[in-house]
Amino acid sequence: MGITATPSPTGVEDLDTDRLLACLGDAETAERRAGLTKLEVAVQWCVLHPATVETGAAVWGDAGLPGFDSEESLGGPGCPTIAAFAPEPFAAALGVSTFTGMQLLADALDLAHRLPRTWRRVRRLQVASWRARRLAQATHHLSREAAHYVDAQVVDRIDSCGAVLIDRTVAHAAATFDPASQADAERAGKDAWNVRLLHRTDGAWARTSHLDATGDTADLTRFYDLVCDHAAHLARLGDTDGLGARKAKALGVIADAQSQLDLYGTGSKEGERAVEVRRPSLAKARLYLHLDLSDLLNLPDGLVRIGNAERLGPVTSATIKDWLGATRATIVPVLHLGHEPAAERSVDEHDPPDDIREAVILRDRHCVFPWCNVNARACDLDHIEPYVPPDDDGPPGQTAPSKLACLCRRHHNAKTSRRWRYVRNRDGTYTWHGPHALAYLVTSHGTTPLPRA
Repeated sequence: MGITATPSPTGVEDLDTDRLLACLGDAETAERRAGLTKLEVAVQWCVLHPATVETGAAVWGDAGLPGFDSEESLGGPGCPTIAAFAPEPFAAALGVSTFTGMQLLADALDLAHRLPRTWRRVRRLQVASWRARRLAQATHHLSREAAHYVDAQVVDRIDSCGAVLIDRTVAHAAATFDPASQADAERAGKDAWNVRLLHRTDGAWARTSHLDATGDTADLTRFYDLVCDHAAHLARLGDTDGLGARKAKALGVIADAQSQLDLYGTGSKEGERAVEVRRPSLAKARLYLHLDLSDLLNLPDGLVRIGNAERLGPVTSATIKDWLGATRATIVPVLHLGHEPAAERSVDEHDPPDDIREAVILRDRHCVFPWCNVNARACDLDHIEPYVPPDDDGPPGQTAPSKLACLCRRHHNAKTSRRWRYVRNRDGTYTWHGPHALAYLVTSHGTTPLPRA
């Protein structure tokens, strides 16, 4: 079956091959020009918003990401600092998260102040902005002198060289210009050892997660060999899944076997006083299943066929049944009614009790600032209207689900600073107003820019 062309708004379906290639070249030039414009606007935004004693400086720790508390300013060493909360309106106008906007500002600063040769070629449209930004991010941690060295080494090849050459050049510059830090980094290699579990949230990857481990080569090699041995044994037992799937299953087999071992026994000899050590408990899980009330009402037999598990994405009832058979789990149904309840629980205290906190987290699911997706469980609960203590004649019932919203720490601070304000609408959406007459509507489906006031 051949490829069927659909009408193009640019009219390219009438072009021959030579003109198509010429059109492609024109499109690349236009894309480079657009990328340059964004970088130049970012540089000028930084010029117009310098950090002062009154404003404070924007730092990476304000990016709104949980566990990310770096006090490093946006640009690398040698770059000027910019005012705190300057990234919010910049990112919002661009239609991206605050962190993404901060990254663009940082890349622009690094190019303009630390990579002058590459920046010159970008401004001449000789290098695509995405290639230059990749170099800026790779050299961000280097001293200004080391960044200049890398700039000189790769500037003539940056439009064609790959990440391997850039990384090799960056590593050489780091070792050459700061050998003491290089030695410290080698001694501190264990600090990078970690095991992380990452859950996919798109429907195509339901019930699939990613386990990443970094550690001692010998330890990980022995463990990998053990996984492969178990995978081979599963095949001998009749498992017809592919090798990759059997290796993944082997992790569960190993975990089940380990949970039965007395790894935490006393180990005491006869006559010695035994020390009681508790054996680790079996895995427990709390699965929040988000459902729409309309889905329940529309199903002919009243049963839920599919839902959305918190932090995991869409899941079928069959998958949930498998989980229940393999672990001790608690299913918590979360019904989305589509409007504010007629009556709700409220308290006079500033800090919400656990049930109100849980209701707001399950309702919002992430920070409600425009384009922010920080998980609600890593957010603060903000009083939409500033809380007034009862001793100061504050009204009763100020702490209630309809009067609270989830904001990550950075955007909580942005709202508290009065640079941004918002309201929760009756339909559960949020209307935000910010500096420079920016306005946005935040719904469960995303962010929509509103006409400027």
